[in-house]
Amino acid sequence: MKPEQVAAAIADHLPLTLGSLRVFGDWFGRELDNIHTAVSVHAEGDSLILEFDEGETLTVGGPDGVDFRPTAPEHRLTIERAQRVHWTWYFYGRPRLPENRYSEEHWIEGYDVKARSTADWYMPVFKPSIHAPAVDFV
Repeated sequence: MKPEQVAAAIADHLPLTLGSLRVFGDWFGRELDNIHTAVSVHAEGDSLILEFDEGETLTVGGPDGVDFRPTAPEHRLTIERAQRVHWTWYFYGRPRLPENRYSEEHWIEGYDVKARSTADWYMPVFKPSIHAPAVDFV
């Protein structure tokens, strides 16, 4: 499915509680610690962009192998492959100001996945795997 087709399929089910986020096997936060609810979705070029209720944004460049299951009780969104996954969020509990906005990014480089974060209050430990789904909400 092309990004605009995925966006159209998801848009019909918004708002949509998707659960905790893993990117190439790396959890955002602690394992199963967060619940993310998508409130907006659109495609931009070859990217799928989801926006969430706490001001987070997930941009998936070149998504492929999308498994979207919108039926309750457990909604599911898995994207097997992507060239780049970019997640932004506001520091939870602080005002939604630019200085409180952070990001994590994973991208394919050759046969490996690279990752980085703008978080400045801890040192993220990334162990991404090319064999894990690019995006997986659990």
